Amino acid sequence: MPIELTDIARLAQILERSGVDTIEIEEPGQSLKLVVDTGPRMVASPMLAAPAADHSIIAKTDVAGHFLAAHPWRDKPFVAQGERVEAGAIVGLVKIGLLYAPIVAPAAGTIDAVIAEPGATVGYGTPIVRIRPHTGGNPIN
Repeated sequence: MPIELTDIARLAQILERSGVDTIEIEEPGQSLKLVVDTGPRMVASPMLAAPAADHSIIAKTDVAGHFLAAHPWRDKPFVAQGERVEAGAIVGLVKIGLLYAPIVAPAAGTIDAVIAEPGATVGYGTPIVRIRPHTGGNPIN
């Protein structure tokens, strides 16, 4: 029976609550290694020390690996502070061996902060980007 994303999310919650940081499951035809970041959070910049607005939205990883702010073939990061993004826009990548998994913006808004450091090891559910959602309608009539 295949492992579903809802199963992975539930396992990650159980691991985090129990203080366990890694689990590995192997069955014929599939394997899963889940690494949860249980260590203290590092603040990447003084700007991040201020509490997030109540309505901020966080783009998180759904896999474990190494965070990449830019595509390996490009110098420019996917997003920068102050930049507007649409829901579903790629805000970073997680490198898992030879594979790259996208991290997408869960909602439209303005990038408030890139939380993760490029090259950092990230686990399932690690916050990557804080987004300030767009409010109200079009300011131009």
